[in-house]
Amino acid sequence: MEILNSGEKISSPPLLEMRGISKSYSGVKVLNNINLKIRPGEVLALVGENGAGKSTLIKILAGVIQADSGEILINDKTVKFNSPLDAEKHEIVTVHQELSLFPYLSVAENLFYNRYQKRAGFIEWRKMRKEAEKFLQDLGLFLPVEKAVSTLSIAEQQMLEIARALYQKARIMILDEPTAVLGGEDVNRLLNMVSFLKKKGVAIIFISHRLKEIFEIADRYLVLKDGEQIDDGWISETNPDDLISKMVGREIQQVEPQSFFKEHKEELLRVEGLTRNGVLNNINFSLYKGEILGIAGLRGAGRTELARAIFGADPIDSGKLYIKGEEIRITSPTSAIKSGIGLVPEDRKGQGLFKNLSVLHNISIAKMSLKKMKWIKRKNERTVAKNYVEKLKIKLPHLDVLVGSLSGGNQQKVVLAKWLETGVFILFLDEPTRGIDVGSKSQIYNLMRELCQAGMGIVLISSELPEILENCNRILVMHNGEISGELNRADATEEKIMKYAVGGV
Repeated sequence: MEILNSGEKISSPPLLEMRGISKSYSGVKVLNNINLKIRPGEVLALVGENGAGKSTLIKILAGVIQADSGEILINDKTVKFNSPLDAEKHEIVTVHQELSLFPYLSVAENLFYNRYQKRAGFIEWRKMRKEAEKFLQDLGLFLPVEKAVSTLSIAEQQMLEIARALYQKARIMILDEPTAVLGGEDVNRLLNMVSFLKKKGVAIIFISHRLKEIFEIADRYLVLKDGEQIDDGWISETNPDDLISKMVGREIQQVEPQSFFKEHKEELLRVEGLTRNGVLNNINFSLYKGEILGIAGLRGAGRTELARAIFGADPIDSGKLYIKGEEIRITSPTSAIKSGIGLVPEDRKGQGLFKNLSVLHNISIAKMSLKKMKWIKRKNERTVAKNYVEKLKIKLPHLDVLVGSLSGGNQQKVVLAKWLETGVFILFLDEPTRGIDVGSKSQIYNLMRELCQAGMGIVLISSELPEILENCNRILVMHNGEISGELNRADATEEKIMKYAVGGV
Protein backbone atom coordinates (compact mmCIF):
# COMPACT_ATOMS: atom_id res chain seq x y z
CA MET A 1 0.00 0.00 0.00
CA GLU A 2 1.29 3.49 -0.87
CA ILE A 3 1.51 5.91 2.06
CA LEU A 4 0.74 9.47 1.03
CA ASN A 5 2.03 12.79 2.34
CA SER A 6 0.19 14.83 4.97
CA GLY A 7 -3.09 16.23 3.69
CA GLU A 8 -3.42 13.81 0.78
CA LYS A 9 -6.40 11.51 0.71
CA ILE A 10 -5.90 7.85 1.57
CA SER A 11 -8.55 5.54 0.13
CA SER A 12 -7.63 2.17 1.63
CA PRO A 13 -10.11 0.38 3.96
CA PRO A 14 -10.12 1.52 7.61
CA LEU A 15 -7.82 -0.30 10.00
CA LEU A 16 -9.86 0.90 12.99
CA GLU A 17 -13.47 2.01 13.38
CA MET A 18 -15.39 3.18 16.42
CA ARG A 19 -19.13 3.20 15.72
CA GLY A 20 -21.87 4.83 17.79
CA ILE A 21 -19.72 5.24 20.92
CA SER A 22 -21.64 6.71 23.87
CA LYS A 23 -20.70 7.09 27.52
CA SER A 24 -22.44 8.62 30.55
CA TYR A 25 -21.42 9.30 34.15
CA SER A 26 -24.11 9.69 36.80
CA GLY A 27 -26.69 10.34 34.12
CA VAL A 28 -24.57 12.99 32.38
CA LYS A 29 -23.71 12.02 28.80
CA VAL A 30 -20.05 12.76 28.05
CA LEU A 31 -20.00 11.06 24.63
CA ASN A 32 -22.97 10.76 22.31
CA ASN A 33 -22.88 8.51 19.23
CA ILE A 34 -19.28 9.18 18.17
CA ASN A 35 -18.00 7.63 14.95
CA LEU A 36 -14.27 7.47 14.22
CA LYS A 37 -12.31 5.71 11.51
CA ILE A 38 -8.64 5.66 10.59
CA ARG A 39 -6.63 3.94 7.87
CA PRO A 40 -3.06 2.57 7.87
CA GLY A 41 -0.50 5.33 7.38
CA GLU A 42 -3.02 8.03 8.25
CA VAL A 43 -2.88 10.73 10.94
CA LEU A 44 -6.28 11.67 12.37
CA ALA A 45 -6.32 14.90 14.40
CA LEU A 46 -8.80 14.58 17.28
CA VAL A 47 -9.58 18.16 18.27
CA GLY A 48 -11.85 20.06 20.64
CA GLU A 49 -11.70 22.19 23.75
CA ASN A 50 -10.78 20.64 27.09
CA GLY A 51 -13.85 18.78 28.34
CA ALA A 52 -15.06 18.02 24.79
CA GLY A 53 -14.78 14.25 25.35
CA LYS A 54 -11.44 13.51 23.68
CA SER A 55 -9.87 11.87 26.75
CA THR A 56 -12.95 9.71 27.37
CA LEU A 57 -12.94 8.51 23.76
CA ILE A 58 -9.28 7.50 23.78
CA LYS A 59 -9.64 5.82 27.19
CA ILE A 60 -12.36 3.65 25.66
CA LEU A 61 -10.09 2.78 22.74
CA ALA A 62 -7.20 2.09 25.13
CA GLY A 63 -9.34 -0.29 27.25
CA VAL A 64 -9.17 1.90 30.36
CA ILE A 65 -12.97 2.30 30.48
CA GLN A 66 -15.82 0.68 28.57
CA ALA A 67 -18.43 2.43 26.45
CA ASP A 68 -22.12 2.21 27.38
CA SER A 69 -22.96 1.50 23.74
CA GLY A 70 -21.29 1.24 20.36
CA GLU A 71 -18.61 -1.03 18.97
CA ILE A 72 -14.92 -1.09 18.02
CA LEU A 73 -13.77 -2.83 14.85
CA ILE A 74 -10.26 -3.68 13.70
CA ASN A 75 -9.95 -4.79 10.07
CA ASP A 76 -13.76 -4.91 10.00
CA LYS A 77 -13.94 -7.40 12.90
CA THR A 78 -15.62 -6.44 16.18
CA VAL A 79 -13.31 -6.46 19.20
CA LYS A 80 -13.97 -5.84 22.89
CA PHE A 81 -11.47 -4.31 25.29
CA ASN A 82 -12.01 -5.04 28.98
CA SER A 83 -8.56 -3.77 29.99
CA PRO A 84 -5.56 -1.91 28.58
CA LEU A 85 -3.90 -5.30 28.06
CA ASP A 86 -6.65 -6.24 25.58
CA ALA A 87 -5.89 -3.09 23.58
CA GLU A 88 -2.16 -3.81 23.65
CA LYS A 89 -2.79 -7.32 22.30
CA HIS A 90 -4.35 -5.66 19.27
CA GLU A 91 -1.22 -3.48 18.95
CA ILE A 92 -2.87 -0.26 20.16
CA VAL A 93 -0.42 1.87 22.13
CA THR A 94 -1.29 5.11 23.92
CA VAL A 95 1.16 7.83 24.89
CA HIS A 96 -0.71 9.76 27.58
CA GLN A 97 -0.14 13.32 28.78
CA GLU A 98 0.75 11.86 32.17
CA LEU A 99 4.01 9.99 31.61
CA SER A 100 4.17 6.35 32.70
CA LEU A 101 7.94 5.98 32.95
CA PHE A 102 9.74 4.43 35.91
CA PRO A 103 11.80 7.36 37.29
CA TYR A 104 14.45 5.30 39.09
CA LEU A 105 15.10 2.87 36.25
CA SER A 106 17.51 3.69 33.44
CA VAL A 107 16.60 4.86 29.95
CA ALA A 108 17.36 1.39 28.56
CA GLU A 109 15.33 -0.39 31.26
CA ASN A 110 12.33 1.82 30.58
CA LEU A 111 12.59 1.27 26.85
CA PHE A 112 12.65 -2.52 27.18
CA TYR A 113 10.47 -2.94 30.26
CA ASN A 114 7.55 -4.70 28.56
CA ARG A 115 9.96 -7.03 26.79
CA TYR A 116 11.84 -8.13 29.90
CA GLN A 117 9.25 -8.02 32.69
CA LYS A 118 8.02 -11.59 32.07
CA ARG A 119 11.36 -13.08 31.07
CA ALA A 120 12.96 -15.72 33.29
CA GLY A 121 16.70 -16.07 33.77
CA PHE A 122 19.54 -13.63 33.31
CA ILE A 123 19.30 -10.37 31.37
CA GLU A 124 22.20 -9.50 29.09
CA TRP A 125 22.57 -5.92 30.29
CA ARG A 126 25.39 -4.95 27.94
CA LYS A 127 23.49 -6.22 24.90
CA MET A 128 20.32 -4.46 26.07
CA ARG A 129 22.12 -1.13 26.47
CA LYS A 130 23.72 -1.37 23.03
CA GLU A 131 20.39 -2.22 21.42
CA ALA A 132 18.71 0.66 23.25
CA GLU A 133 21.40 3.10 22.16
CA LYS A 134 21.10 2.07 18.50
CA PHE A 135 17.30 2.21 18.54
CA LEU A 136 17.25 5.70 20.04
CA GLN A 137 19.95 7.00 17.71
CA ASP A 138 18.02 5.71 14.69
CA LEU A 139 15.16 7.94 15.90
CA GLY A 140 17.49 10.91 16.28
CA LEU A 141 17.46 10.71 20.10
CA PHE A 142 20.82 10.82 21.82
CA LEU A 143 19.90 9.96 25.40
CA PRO A 144 22.45 8.32 27.74
CA VAL A 145 20.95 4.84 28.09
CA GLU A 146 22.42 4.19 31.57
CA LYS A 147 21.04 7.44 33.00
CA ALA A 148 18.09 7.31 35.43
CA VAL A 149 14.90 8.70 33.92
CA SER A 150 14.40 10.97 36.96
CA THR A 151 17.47 12.95 35.90
CA LEU A 152 16.10 13.69 32.42
CA SER A 153 14.29 16.90 31.53
CA ILE A 154 10.53 16.81 31.00
CA ALA A 155 11.07 17.08 27.25
CA GLU A 156 13.55 14.18 27.24
CA GLN A 157 11.14 12.04 29.25
CA GLN A 158 8.35 12.76 26.77
CA MET A 159 10.56 11.76 23.85
CA LEU A 160 11.53 8.54 25.65
CA GLU A 161 7.86 7.76 26.30
CA ILE A 162 7.15 8.03 22.59
CA ALA A 163 10.24 5.99 21.73
CA ARG A 164 9.04 3.25 24.07
CA ALA A 165 5.70 3.19 22.28
CA LEU A 166 7.49 2.97 18.94
CA TYR A 167 9.55 0.05 20.21
CA GLN A 168 6.36 -1.89 20.91
CA LYS A 169 5.67 -1.85 17.14
CA ALA A 170 2.14 -0.52 17.40
CA ARG A 171 -0.22 -0.66 14.44
CA ILE A 172 -2.42 2.03 16.02
CA MET A 173 -0.86 4.77 18.13
CA ILE A 174 -2.66 7.40 20.19
CA LEU A 175 -0.56 10.51 20.88
CA ASP A 176 -2.26 12.63 23.55
CA GLU A 177 -0.72 16.13 23.51
CA PRO A 178 2.73 14.70 22.67
CA THR A 179 4.31 18.13 22.08
CA ALA A 180 2.78 19.87 25.10
CA VAL A 181 6.08 19.78 27.01
CA LEU A 182 8.29 20.27 23.95
CA GLY A 183 9.57 23.32 22.16
CA GLY A 184 11.70 24.29 19.19
CA GLU A 185 13.74 21.47 17.67
CA ASP A 186 12.15 18.86 19.96
CA VAL A 187 8.77 19.49 18.31
CA ASN A 188 10.31 19.10 14.86
CA ARG A 189 11.98 15.86 15.94
CA LEU A 190 8.68 14.46 17.20
CA LEU A 191 6.81 15.43 14.04
CA ASN A 192 9.55 13.72 12.06
CA MET A 193 8.90 10.61 14.14
CA VAL A 194 5.21 10.81 13.22
CA SER A 195 6.11 11.08 9.54
CA PHE A 196 8.38 8.05 9.93
CA LEU A 197 5.51 6.07 11.46
CA LYS A 198 3.17 7.06 8.62
CA LYS A 199 5.62 5.64 6.12
CA LYS A 200 5.61 2.40 8.09
CA GLY A 201 1.80 2.21 7.80
CA VAL A 202 1.00 3.01 11.45
CA ALA A 203 -2.39 4.65 12.04
CA ILE A 204 -2.01 7.62 14.39
CA ILE A 205 -4.64 9.48 16.41
CA PHE A 206 -3.03 12.83 17.15
CA ILE A 207 -4.46 15.06 19.90
CA SER A 208 -3.06 18.58 20.09
CA HIS A 209 -4.16 22.15 20.73
CA ARG A 210 -1.39 23.44 18.46
CA LEU A 211 -3.14 24.00 15.14
CA LYS A 212 0.12 24.61 13.29
CA GLU A 213 1.19 21.04 14.07
CA ILE A 214 -2.20 19.64 13.10
CA PHE A 215 -2.12 21.29 9.68
CA GLU A 216 1.47 20.19 9.20
CA ILE A 217 1.09 16.51 10.06
CA ALA A 218 -2.58 15.43 9.95
CA ASP A 219 -4.52 13.97 7.02
CA ARG A 220 -8.01 14.13 8.52
CA TYR A 221 -9.72 15.73 11.51
CA LEU A 222 -12.55 14.90 13.90
CA VAL A 223 -14.06 17.69 16.03
CA LEU A 224 -15.74 17.02 19.38
CA LYS A 225 -17.62 19.56 21.49
CA ASP A 226 -19.46 18.78 24.73
CA GLY A 227 -19.40 15.07 23.88
CA GLU A 228 -20.95 15.56 20.45
CA GLN A 229 -19.33 14.92 17.07
CA ILE A 230 -19.41 18.31 15.36
CA ASP A 231 -17.62 17.56 12.11
CA ASP A 232 -14.97 15.43 10.42
CA GLY A 233 -13.17 15.64 7.12
CA TRP A 234 -9.91 16.16 5.26
CA ILE A 235 -7.43 18.70 6.60
CA SER A 236 -6.82 19.89 3.05
CA GLU A 237 -10.46 21.01 2.87
CA THR A 238 -10.49 23.24 5.96
CA ASN A 239 -8.43 26.03 7.53
CA PRO A 240 -7.42 27.07 11.08
CA ASP A 241 -10.18 29.68 11.52
CA ASP A 242 -12.85 27.25 10.37
CA LEU A 243 -11.55 24.52 12.67
CA ILE A 244 -11.45 26.87 15.66
CA SER A 245 -15.03 28.00 15.10
CA LYS A 246 -16.15 24.35 15.03
CA MET A 247 -14.21 23.58 18.22
CA VAL A 248 -15.45 26.48 20.33
CA GLY A 249 -18.80 27.20 18.66
CA ARG A 250 -18.04 30.91 18.57
CA GLU A 251 -15.56 33.40 17.20
CA ILE A 252 -12.49 33.96 19.37
CA GLN A 253 -12.44 37.54 20.64
CA GLN A 254 -9.00 39.09 20.55
CA VAL A 255 -7.88 42.47 21.86
CA GLU A 256 -6.51 44.61 19.04
CA PRO A 257 -2.71 44.92 19.56
CA GLN A 258 -2.68 48.66 18.87
CA SER A 259 -5.13 49.22 21.75
CA PHE A 260 -2.88 47.38 24.19
CA PHE A 261 0.78 47.99 23.42
CA LYS A 262 1.96 51.29 24.86
CA GLU A 263 5.21 52.78 26.05
CA HIS A 264 5.78 52.06 29.74
CA LYS A 265 7.97 54.13 32.05
CA GLU A 266 7.46 53.02 35.67
CA GLU A 267 9.92 50.30 36.63
CA LEU A 268 8.53 47.49 38.81
CA LEU A 269 11.45 45.03 38.79
CA ARG A 270 15.15 45.42 38.00
CA VAL A 271 17.58 42.51 37.85
CA GLU A 272 21.31 43.27 37.93
CA GLY A 273 24.07 40.72 37.41
CA LEU A 274 22.00 37.74 38.56
CA THR A 275 24.24 34.67 38.44
CA ARG A 276 23.84 31.05 39.44
CA ASN A 277 27.07 29.28 38.68
CA GLY A 278 26.76 26.88 35.76
CA VAL A 279 23.10 27.83 35.15
CA LEU A 280 22.66 31.61 34.81
CA ASN A 281 25.31 34.17 33.95
CA ASN A 282 25.11 37.93 34.56
CA ILE A 283 21.40 38.45 33.82
CA ASN A 284 20.29 42.09 33.52
CA PHE A 285 16.82 43.39 32.65
CA SER A 286 13.92 45.54 33.84
CA LEU A 287 10.17 44.97 33.90
CA TYR A 288 7.81 47.95 33.71
CA LYS A 289 4.31 48.61 34.97
CA GLY A 290 1.69 47.56 32.43
CA GLU A 291 4.17 45.52 30.38
CA ILE A 292 4.25 41.92 29.19
CA LEU A 293 7.92 41.00 28.83
CA GLY A 294 8.54 37.83 26.83
CA ILE A 295 11.38 35.41 27.48
CA ALA A 296 12.12 33.07 24.56
CA GLY A 297 14.81 30.48 23.94
CA LEU A 298 15.37 26.82 23.29
CA ARG A 299 15.02 24.07 25.89
CA GLY A 300 17.86 24.26 28.39
CA ALA A 301 18.54 27.97 27.76
CA GLY A 302 17.78 28.86 31.39
CA ARG A 303 14.32 30.46 31.10
CA THR A 304 12.63 28.44 33.86
CA GLU A 305 15.76 28.60 36.01
CA LEU A 306 15.70 32.41 35.77
CA ALA A 307 12.10 32.59 36.97
CA ARG A 308 12.78 30.17 39.84
CA ALA A 309 15.86 32.12 40.93
CA ILE A 310 14.00 35.44 41.05
CA PHE A 311 11.10 33.76 42.88
CA GLY A 312 13.45 32.38 45.52
CA ALA A 313 12.86 28.73 44.65
CA ASP A 314 16.52 28.25 43.65
CA PRO A 315 19.57 29.90 45.24
CA ILE A 316 21.69 32.50 43.43
CA ASP A 317 25.42 33.11 43.80
CA SER A 318 25.46 36.83 43.02
CA GLY A 319 23.36 39.67 41.70
CA LYS A 320 20.84 42.21 42.94
CA LEU A 321 17.05 42.59 42.71
CA TYR A 322 15.15 45.88 42.96
CA ILE A 323 11.39 46.30 43.43
CA LYS A 324 10.16 49.80 42.51
CA GLY A 325 13.72 51.08 42.85
CA GLU A 326 14.39 49.58 46.28
CA GLU A 327 16.89 46.75 46.65
CA ILE A 328 15.42 43.59 48.15
CA ARG A 329 16.80 40.24 49.21
CA ILE A 330 14.70 37.22 48.29
CA THR A 331 15.64 34.01 50.08
CA SER A 332 12.48 31.94 49.59
CA PRO A 333 9.18 31.91 47.67
CA THR A 334 7.49 33.34 50.78
CA SER A 335 9.75 36.38 50.76
CA ALA A 336 9.17 36.76 47.01
CA ILE A 337 5.39 36.76 47.50
CA LYS A 338 5.68 39.31 50.29
CA SER A 339 7.67 41.49 47.88
CA GLY A 340 4.89 41.24 45.31
CA ILE A 341 6.24 38.48 43.02
CA GLY A 342 4.23 35.43 41.95
CA LEU A 343 5.13 32.45 39.75
CA VAL A 344 2.81 30.27 37.68
CA PRO A 345 5.14 27.28 37.18
CA GLU A 346 5.67 25.21 34.06
CA ASP A 347 4.41 22.09 35.90
CA ARG A 348 1.08 23.46 37.15
CA LYS A 349 -0.15 20.08 38.41
CA GLY A 350 3.00 19.20 40.33
CA GLN A 351 4.06 22.65 41.54
CA GLY A 352 1.16 25.05 41.10
CA LEU A 353 -1.78 23.21 42.63
CA PHE A 354 -2.75 20.88 45.44
CA LYS A 355 -4.57 18.33 43.28
CA ASN A 356 -6.29 16.62 46.21
CA LEU A 357 -7.69 19.87 47.62
CA SER A 358 -10.77 21.72 46.44
CA VAL A 359 -10.85 24.71 44.12
CA LEU A 360 -11.96 26.76 47.14
CA HIS A 361 -8.87 25.90 49.18
CA ASN A 362 -6.45 26.20 46.23
CA ILE A 363 -7.53 29.77 45.56
CA SER A 364 -7.08 30.89 49.17
CA ILE A 365 -4.09 28.82 50.28
CA ALA A 366 -1.27 31.10 49.08
CA LYS A 367 -2.67 34.16 50.84
CA MET A 368 -3.35 32.21 54.03
CA SER A 369 0.27 30.97 54.08
CA LEU A 370 1.44 34.60 54.37
CA LYS A 371 -0.59 35.33 57.47
CA LYS A 372 -0.52 33.99 61.00
CA MET A 373 -4.16 33.00 61.22
CA LYS A 374 -5.75 30.98 63.99
CA TRP A 375 -9.19 31.04 62.40
CA ILE A 376 -10.35 31.08 58.81
CA LYS A 377 -13.54 32.93 57.97
CA ARG A 378 -15.08 30.30 55.71
CA LYS A 379 -17.83 32.57 54.49
CA ASN A 380 -15.33 35.18 53.33
CA GLU A 381 -13.13 32.52 51.77
CA ARG A 382 -16.08 31.18 49.78
CA THR A 383 -17.17 34.64 48.65
CA VAL A 384 -13.67 35.49 47.41
CA ALA A 385 -13.34 32.17 45.54
CA LYS A 386 -16.77 32.60 43.95
CA ASN A 387 -15.80 36.05 42.69
CA TYR A 388 -12.68 34.68 40.99
CA VAL A 389 -14.61 31.79 39.45
CA GLU A 390 -17.00 34.29 37.89
CA LYS A 391 -14.31 36.78 36.86
CA LEU A 392 -12.04 34.18 35.23
CA LYS A 393 -14.93 32.10 33.83
CA ILE A 394 -13.74 28.92 35.56
CA LYS A 395 -16.00 26.01 34.62
CA LEU A 396 -16.77 23.78 37.58
CA PRO A 397 -19.82 22.18 39.23
CA HIS A 398 -19.13 23.74 42.66
CA LEU A 399 -16.31 25.29 44.69
CA ASP A 400 -15.67 22.09 46.66
CA VAL A 401 -14.76 20.01 43.59
CA LEU A 402 -11.18 18.67 43.62
CA VAL A 403 -9.01 20.89 41.44
CA GLY A 404 -7.33 17.80 39.94
CA SER A 405 -10.60 16.85 38.25
CA LEU A 406 -10.76 20.07 36.19
CA SER A 407 -9.52 20.49 32.62
CA GLY A 408 -6.07 21.97 32.03
CA GLY A 409 -7.43 25.39 31.12
CA ASN A 410 -9.58 25.62 34.23
CA GLN A 411 -6.73 24.42 36.44
CA GLN A 412 -4.54 27.18 35.05
CA LYS A 413 -7.23 29.75 35.83
CA VAL A 414 -7.32 28.50 39.43
CA VAL A 415 -3.53 29.02 39.66
CA LEU A 416 -3.98 32.57 38.36
CA ALA A 417 -6.80 33.20 40.84
CA LYS A 418 -4.53 32.07 43.67
CA TRP A 419 -1.90 34.66 42.76
CA LEU A 420 -4.38 37.46 42.16
CA GLU A 421 -5.77 36.87 45.65
CA THR A 422 -2.29 37.35 47.19
CA GLY A 423 -2.09 40.82 45.66
CA VAL A 424 1.18 40.31 43.73
CA PHE A 425 1.94 42.94 41.08
CA ILE A 426 4.77 41.08 39.30
CA LEU A 427 3.79 37.76 37.78
CA PHE A 428 6.00 35.20 36.04
CA LEU A 429 4.04 32.89 33.73
CA ASP A 430 6.06 29.84 32.69
CA GLU A 431 4.43 28.11 29.68
CA PRO A 432 0.95 29.23 30.89
CA THR A 433 -1.00 27.82 27.91
CA ARG A 434 0.75 24.47 27.54
CA GLY A 435 -1.86 21.75 26.95
CA ILE A 436 -4.72 24.26 26.94
CA ASP A 437 -7.42 24.52 24.27
CA VAL A 438 -7.72 27.51 21.95
CA GLY A 439 -10.73 28.99 23.74
CA SER A 440 -9.01 28.98 27.14
CA LYS A 441 -5.82 30.32 25.56
CA SER A 442 -7.70 33.32 24.25
CA GLN A 443 -9.23 33.96 27.67
CA ILE A 444 -5.82 33.77 29.36
CA TYR A 445 -4.27 36.14 26.80
CA ASN A 446 -7.04 38.67 27.36
CA LEU A 447 -6.72 38.29 31.14
CA MET A 448 -2.98 38.98 30.92
CA ARG A 449 -3.69 42.18 29.03
CA GLU A 450 -6.39 43.24 31.49
CA LEU A 451 -4.00 42.70 34.40
CA CYS A 452 -1.35 44.81 32.72
CA GLN A 453 -3.81 47.57 31.98
CA ALA A 454 -4.61 47.52 35.71
CA GLY A 455 -0.92 48.12 36.51
CA MET A 456 0.63 44.68 36.83
CA GLY A 457 3.88 43.64 35.15
CA ILE A 458 4.03 40.17 33.57
CA VAL A 459 6.96 38.04 32.42
CA LEU A 460 5.79 35.49 29.85
CA ILE A 461 8.02 32.46 29.27
CA SER A 462 6.92 30.42 26.28
CA SER A 463 8.26 27.98 23.70
CA GLU A 464 5.55 29.02 21.24
CA LEU A 465 6.97 31.92 19.27
CA PRO A 466 3.57 33.08 17.91
CA GLU A 467 2.41 33.38 21.54
CA ILE A 468 5.43 35.52 22.39
CA LEU A 469 5.07 37.71 19.30
CA GLU A 470 1.33 38.24 19.79
CA ASN A 471 1.37 39.17 23.45
CA CYS A 472 4.65 40.83 24.40
CA ASN A 473 5.84 44.45 24.40
CA ARG A 474 9.51 43.42 24.49
CA ILE A 475 11.23 40.07 24.07
CA LEU A 476 14.38 38.79 25.76
CA VAL A 477 16.02 35.77 24.15
CA MET A 478 18.13 33.40 26.23
CA HIS A 479 20.94 31.09 25.14
CA ASN A 480 23.13 28.97 27.39
CA GLY A 481 22.10 30.74 30.59
CA GLU A 482 22.59 34.25 29.20
CA ILE A 483 20.45 36.91 27.55
CA SER A 484 21.66 36.77 23.96
CA GLY A 485 19.34 39.42 22.54
CA GLU A 486 16.50 41.87 23.16
CA LEU A 487 13.82 42.80 20.61
CA ASN A 488 11.00 45.31 20.56
CA ARG A 489 7.63 44.04 19.38
CA ALA A 490 7.77 46.13 16.21
CA ASP A 491 11.11 44.61 15.16
CA ALA A 492 10.62 41.02 16.34
CA THR A 493 10.17 38.06 14.00
CA GLU A 494 10.44 34.31 14.52
CA GLU A 495 13.64 34.32 12.46
CA LYS A 496 15.29 37.00 14.61
CA ILE A 497 14.30 35.24 17.83
CA MET A 498 15.69 31.90 16.61
CA LYS A 499 18.93 33.57 15.53
CA TYR A 500 19.51 34.79 19.09
CA ALA A 501 18.21 31.49 20.56
CA VAL A 502 20.96 29.49 18.85
CA GLY A 503 23.65 31.96 19.91
CA GLY A 504 23.86 34.02 16.70
CA VAL A 505 24.49 37.74 16.62
